[in-house]
Amino acid sequence: MKVINRYIAVEMLKSTSVALLFLLSLVLVITFADELDDMGKGQYGLVEIFKYLALIAPRNFYELLPSAALLGALITLGGMANNFELTAMRAAGISRWQFILSTLRVGVVLMFVSLFVSEFIAPITEQSAQMLKFTAKNEQVALRTKYGFWARDGDTYLNIREIINSSELKNVSIYEMSDDNELKFATHAASASFIDNKWRLQGIQQTTMLDNKVEVSASESALMDSLLDPGLLDVIIVKPERLSIVGLASYIKFLEANGQDATRFVVAITNKLIRPFVILVMLLMAIPFVLSVKRAGSTGTRILIGALIGIGFNLIDRLFGNVGVLYGLNPIISASLPFFLALGASVITIRRMD
Repeated sequence: MKVINRYIAVEMLKSTSVALLFLLSLVLVITFADELDDMGKGQYGLVEIFKYLALIAPRNFYELLPSAALLGALITLGGMANNFELTAMRAAGISRWQFILSTLRVGVVLMFVSLFVSEFIAPITEQSAQMLKFTAKNEQVALRTKYGFWARDGDTYLNIREIINSSELKNVSIYEMSDDNELKFATHAASASFIDNKWRLQGIQQTTMLDNKVEVSASESALMDSLLDPGLLDVIIVKPERLSIVGLASYIKFLEANGQDATRFVVAITNKLIRPFVILVMLLMAIPFVLSVKRAGSTGTRILIGALIGIGFNLIDRLFGNVGVLYGLNPIISASLPFFLALGASVITIRRMD
């Protein structure tokens, strides 16, 4: 049985890798075509586009892995069925459930790969990709550090310690430099709000550097026509799909402590927790298409079936999540329902097989 387990694992990993490479290449080519429309805006050239594609690849890898596992299983197990290898295994005394367990072992390996990429690689590279694209297109220098968000526009440097949303900031510092790269003004605002295409600063304290002295002044509020493009904040602001499970849990706790709606983030963390197990469900869905056939089927037919199942599941999964947020349904139930429906259908189908 160990030899058969190893054989199934190696063949499925090969097919899954090929399917994943194909799907990933297809998605990146489509994205590349879309990004060509923005080429030439600011400093966003061909080199930046390829850097952007490389940085979003981990996120696409993670999202496409369940579909690739499904295609890999259909191709590998279908080929074994066509070559009567499955028949020989059954004749050797290997039960249907032993065969299913061998298949799911491969899924467990893919689960850990998916979890590692989604937790430790994709959140970092996705954030870097969006930052690269925006700063290149708008010719702005921006950086996010443990000391807050930093941006540079000409001789002005901006530091934001807390971003509530794209139009509300807290603990904002503005540093204006002279032509000799010497500090002229240092302004601190307790908060900043983007209203009517202007930034309104509240709780202002400004320090002016003169030749022989330093002057400090304070005011309750002031308007600024140009502080920061809100579009940049849309890029760096916390988005559920870009966070790790740990990051999502921490942010949900923060939102709830401040009386803010955390529904989108609860849906996101539920999807994150379930996503690795979707790989196992995809493998379970592939097994009836292989074990229940009475005659050999073409590889092309199996690939088409796998593609339709993968696309259909992703569409339904996103639909349920968005509907749950829109109509105020329980976010955990709305996010996990497609997974459990697919799991239940797969198990029932396998149990009813002859």
